[in-house]
Amino acid sequence: MLKEPVYFISDNHFNHKINSNEKERRKRLYEVFKKIKNTGGSLVIGGDFFDFWFYYPQMIPPGYSDLFEELSSLNKSGISIHFVLGNHDYWDFGYFEKKFNAKKYPENFNFNNSEIQVCHGDGLLKHDVGYRFMKKIIRNKLFIFLFKNIPANWGYSIAEKISKTSGHYHHHDKKIRIIKEEMMDYAKSQWDIGYKTVLIGHYHQTGIIEKNGKQLIFMGDWLRHFTVTRLDKNGWWQGKWNEL
Repeated sequence: MLKEPVYFISDNHFNHKINSNEKERRKRLYEVFKKIKNTGGSLVIGGDFFDFWFYYPQMIPPGYSDLFEELSSLNKSGISIHFVLGNHDYWDFGYFEKKFNAKKYPENFNFNNSEIQVCHGDGLLKHDVGYRFMKKIIRNKLFIFLFKNIPANWGYSIAEKISKTSGHYHHHDKKIRIIKEEMMDYAKSQWDIGYKTVLIGHYHQTGIIEKNGKQLIFMGDWLRHFTVTRLDKNGWWQGKWNEL
């Protein structure tokens, strides 16, 4: 059981290069953190908090330092932090736990007696065959070993070239019908084995869909929607950062 209220954010895609838009996005997040400190509870990050994160001990991008400080401050205030690793920040190797005491999950995070499942969601779409193959490669021990042993600035440079942040993510809107249909099929498969609520990130969609007392929840993003989802004694709620 997680201490309530439980707050969920996903797909923040914070970049280590700072511009005015990045500063404003972080300012909004830190306002949410202030409110969480006031209520107590727990924070669940649904993956892709960073646009790219690969832990190189010799180089922690300075552009991430304030994010780590704020997360650490949040944890020290009594908030437990749970991090589902996404396809942009899978390669942590223990730093999140060391820096802000995060409990991390390379796959799904299940809690409340396994009635609630949080998954990043990448690779769930049926047509994502190529991505599922690539996912196996980039999480392979040999790939990780090789990537660890290139200069850190090279690693981040390569990641920037292949990243699809910002406007490129809007392609998900062209697939809303397919995404919602297939994620509903996935949710039903999980409901059938005992889950009551399934929360999904990655697709940058929002909304709480309820059927027969069970929920499929899209956790939104922090590129356009600035979504926060909350579970408390009154049930499920979702809104924008300034509606919390």
